[in-house]
Amino acid sequence: MAGPSPDSLEKTQNMLYSSIMPMPGVLRLRALHPLIEGDGSCSLVYDLERAAVVEVPEELQFYIAPALETGDLDEALLGWLVLEDLLTGEGGAEPAGAAGPLEAAAWWTSGAIYRIDDELHARIDQAREEAVLELVSFVCKQGLGTGRIKLHLSWNGSYPGNRLLERIVVASRLEGLHQEISFELTLDAREVTPDIADFLAGYSFRVRLLCGSYPGLRADRPSTWTVEPVVRLLLNRLGDGLTVHCALDQARLLDLCEWAKRMGIRHLDTTVVEDSAVGDGLQQPGRLRELRNDLLALSEQMADELAAQRLPVDYKPLTRIVDRLMRSERPDPVFGGLAGMASVADSYPRSFMESCDLRSLAGVLDGGREDPGAGAVEAEAAGFPCRGCWARHVCSHSTFVVSAPDGEEAVEISEECCSFWRTEVEVALRFYHRLAHTDPLQVRRFFDDSREPASAPELREELGPSRMPF
Repeated sequence: MAGPSPDSLEKTQNMLYSSIMPMPGVLRLRALHPLIEGDGSCSLVYDLERAAVVEVPEELQFYIAPALETGDLDEALLGWLVLEDLLTGEGGAEPAGAAGPLEAAAWWTSGAIYRIDDELHARIDQAREEAVLELVSFVCKQGLGTGRIKLHLSWNGSYPGNRLLERIVVASRLEGLHQEISFELTLDAREVTPDIADFLAGYSFRVRLLCGSYPGLRADRPSTWTVEPVVRLLLNRLGDGLTVHCALDQARLLDLCEWAKRMGIRHLDTTVVEDSAVGDGLQQPGRLRELRNDLLALSEQMADELAAQRLPVDYKPLTRIVDRLMRSERPDPVFGGLAGMASVADSYPRSFMESCDLRSLAGVLDGGREDPGAGAVEAEAAGFPCRGCWARHVCSHSTFVVSAPDGEEAVEISEECCSFWRTEVEVALRFYHRLAHTDPLQVRRFFDDSREPASAPELREELGPSRMPF
């Protein structure tokens, strides 16, 4: 395979040797994943450790991927890697077998309580009313010092009743006097009535509506999908506070997104159903390629809409990953029962709670679980299959990610499912890079409508020549 031209090689070497070089023998290659194009070239590299997407110079694009795979790095490639700090003198990975905070504390994290920047998130699905209120009190106390608390409420899609929801609202507002508190309820479309919609609107609930499989353009598709009246009802009551969640089996993603546009849906989420659970359960050749093409087309549509100063449909499987990358940072220290544990190998997109009284949390959860450590045992037995996956830090289903998709049941990890999820991550990384060339004010508005965006000069000051600015 042809290497770079002599001129570009000399230019890169001059840049390399004119810089201050670390001592030989102390450099290591960061964890990298090349995003390969259809013609075999690689214009983007994903740096797992820094959650960054880095542009590859044109003269290196056709041989960087095989060079990274074989470890055969020539001088030009070495020079570029050093200049981008992809070949670095920073500390390496943790000792083999060392446990990270998430793994060792799987019984209490598991997405139950986590922190994202200045927001504290907690999932509440306890069956006993008193346990729910105790957990709300615990979360509000742990949220002191944060700007916002978001409670994710789910009872497997069932409606828990007005009384319990009212008590949650009252208790959280009494406990969290200095925080902004919001509520998101996961609800099956069959549970919704006009009275329930009015109640949720009155208390400013956000709702994740579970709509089942989208029928698409199948021959047996009814003229009006049975969930459409419910969607319209909640759109009228909640507006942008509604997220519609559908399963994709035999339908096309682009058809679903066109339906969402026609309905006026602002937030759309999906779960792609594996082939074994679709129709006769046989493999469907080309389905993964079809999904990838639809995801790429949808990400281009979203980027074009943003460039035109319009807000597109917020397609969660992509924007959830981009949001993690935008908020990426090294994990905060975790105290309490996790003090003194070995550090994680590299950075996680989500930051954990700065402090947490794990014994208090165990007491709260004990009412709904006989053995608080059972989750840790199960996780250890599972062997954390995501450990070696290049997408593990942003994939919504990874054991490394605390904040899994809201309202989704845990999905057993398999190669078929993982191929769909890795495709989502790959397309999201490309979308993330595309956003670098979009008005930053519009990007911030799209990802967080409720926050006052920073001024344009402040945002543009963050822009770098090759990395995403967020």
